[in-house]
Parts: sequence; structure tokens; C-alpha cells
Amino acid sequence: MIACEAPSRHDWCCGFAIRKGRTGLNSNIKLALETKATKTYNDFQKKQRPLSMPIHPAVNFEAESSRQLGKDFRDGSEMVYQRFGHPTSRAAADKIALLEGAESALVFGSGMGAISTTLMALAGSAGAHVVAQREIFAQTFTFLNETLRTFGVETTFVNVPDLCEVRRAIRATTKLVYIESPSNPLLRIADIAAISAIAQEAGVPVLIDSTFASPYLQNPISLGASVVLHSATKFLAGHSDVMCGAAAGRSELIGNIGSMQRLLGTVLDSHASWLLLRGIKSLGIRMQRQTDSALAIARFLKDQTEIECVNYPYLEGSPHYELATKQMRGGGGVLSFQFKGGFEAATKFVDALQLIPVATSLGGVESVIEIPFDIDWGEDQLGTAAQNTGIAPGLVRLSVGIEDMADLLGDLRRGFQALRA
Repeated sequence: MIACEAPSRHDWCCGFAIRKGRTGLNSNIKLALETKATKTYNDFQKKQRPLSMPIHPAVNFEAESSRQLGKDFRDGSEMVYQRFGHPTSRAAADKIALLEGAESALVFGSGMGAISTTLMALAGSAGAHVVAQREIFAQTFTFLNETLRTFGVETTFVNVPDLCEVRRAIRATTKLVYIESPSNPLLRIADIAAISAIAQEAGVPVLIDSTFASPYLQNPISLGASVVLHSATKFLAGHSDVMCGAAAGRSELIGNIGSMQRLLGTVLDSHASWLLLRGIKSLGIRMQRQTDSALAIARFLKDQTEIECVNYPYLEGSPHYELATKQMRGGGGVLSFQFKGGFEAATKFVDALQLIPVATSLGGVESVIEIPFDIDWGEDQLGTAAQNTGIAPGLVRLSVGIEDMADLLGDLRRGFQALRA
């Protein structure tokens, strides 16, 4: 049996991410994520270097000779052309690899850029097969179910808590298993270790979208996953001012993904890379406050008579509580809740709020709220949404920011008062 207990932030950062010739990090020094996230350089070499990584806006780089330029171009060197990479994006990718305990990483122009490029690289050939979690981000579901299908790739969507169903779905042509934990927007938890063990037996990698957890709360590679994906726009960057994505994992897989990235051009520019690095420095303190506040709000919502259910993995009584507390270090900053009165009640509640803006995305320092069904599916696709994702019209998703808790609860009470008027 594979243990599911998540390592502490000291356990995983003491040496696994040491990359010889790159960081020079002393493997005897144990540092927590909060410390590593704030460091611009993790090699402990005291030099006269800026404490903020410089922005390298150059699109192209000079070569030593024409022969060297040709070699660098063929090898995919990151010092040739910005579509191949550049020093600022490399610094951001290395930081994410370090925080995830991964061998290598890449950054992308968006979360969907990371997801679509990775899926194209690892399962984009005709005749390939993918096993995917049924409850995943709507656009990821669409990419798997529609876009890749046009390339001759078939996807079997499974109920991941049923490990036997996962095992049965894997075929000889299966290229990967794709999961999302916690899932968007129902906050369902996949057993990363158990699913990874099943996939390893079949010789296929496990890809996981870990956006909702961030490296602060969860490290899937330590549980057996092969590639961790992030919409880095969310908690990693954390300020709603830069769109970016990331993939971290085994070097050979990241190398294949990098080749596809250069073809598709899903790269992250230098200024956006710098903003991502800046945001990561405060990941720990932001995420802890958001996690604490989200749990308090989940407990508050659970006691409201208008609410049918609250989805938050660390909420006492949640069907995911036991597994979440084994493989995560907190429930995260996002929760969702279902109104008994359906779509009408949800919209009335959301529109009555004054402090919390109605906006999509999540993970920023400001709280935002949305009705996922209305955004991702719409009235004409109710049956599709309910069948494929379990998203009902009365479901509301709340991303909790770092505002004062009393102010947030006061605004939520304002919404309930509007319902009761």
C-alpha cells in the first residue's frame, strides 16, 4: 500500500529539487516553502546580484558563430529566440520546479496553454487514448472531449473515487491518466497515490491539475504523479494581474512538452514571467490566510438554511475530509455551495453582494464570486453539465481573498438578507 500522507513543507524541500549545475543548492540545508519562495536565488552564493530577478525583454540572442547558432536552434536552446525561452521565464520555471519537488518545469502564457500543450505533446497522436477524471475544469473537458477527438484521440471519463473503474479504463493505447484535485468547482479530491500506483502498473504517466492547492498545500509528485499542471494566473501569481500557466515533472516528459511548446508558441513573455516570480514570493502568507478564511466561511455557510450543501475538502463532515487531510496541508482558498432555490436564488444572492465582486478566475488577493453553470455551460446545456460534471444551476463558487474576515462575513450575510426579504 502506498502511503498518502503528505510531507511537511520541510520534508520535500530539503534536497529532491537539487539540480546539479543549475542551483548549486546545499542539500544539507532544510528550508520550508515560505523561505524558498521568497529567495530570488537558491544557490547560497553571495554575489552582488539583484534581489529581484531582472526582466530580459530581448526577443533574440547573439551567437558565437553561425555554426553555433544553427546548433543552438536545432537543440532548442533558450538563448536563441524568445519562443524557445529566455532567462526570466527559466527563473520562473526553476522556482516552480523547486517548490513542486520536480526535476524540471516550463511556464506558459496561460493555464489552458499549459494543459493543451501538455496533452498535445503526450497524447496528441491518432489512435491514442486518455483516461480522465469526469469532474474537471469545463475547458479541459472540452479540449479532451472535442478538440483532441478531431485528432483521433479518444478519452474515457471516469469516476476517480472508484479505483476499479480507473483500472478498467486503461487500455494498451492509453497514453496518460488525467486528474484534477481539488476539482473545479466541486472541490472533489482524487486519491493521487492510489491512482498513480494503478497508472504505474500500466506504465502510463499521471497528470494532475493542482491549481486549487498550489505547491503550498500539496505536492503530487511526492505521491507518484508524473506531471503537475497549474493555471499560475491563480494562487501562484496571486494578484489578478498576469495570465500564466506551468507544468512541472519528470525531465523527459517536460522535454517532450517543451518541444510542443516551441511549435505552438504557448510561451510566457519576460514581463509576465517577472510578475509570476514576484507573486510567488508571497505565496505562503497569502495561501495560509486564504485557507484559514475559506474554512471559516465554509463553516458559516453550512449553518445557513438556504444552502443545500457546501463543497470544501477540509470542512468537517465532507466526504473528502479524510483523504484531503492525508494528502493536503489545508483545504485551499476556494469553496462552492449549492442553493436549495436553484439558479434564481444563486443569482439573487450573488447580485446582492457589495464587497465581493462578481468575476471569474480565482486565487487573487481579492475575493471573487461566480455561478459556474452560467459561465461554462449556460441554460441550453443543463443536461450536459449535470451529466458530465455534476454542476447544478444553483452552485456558487467563491474564491476567498485576504480581506478582513468580519467584512467578508458581513457581505455574505447581506446576500442572505436579500434572499429572506
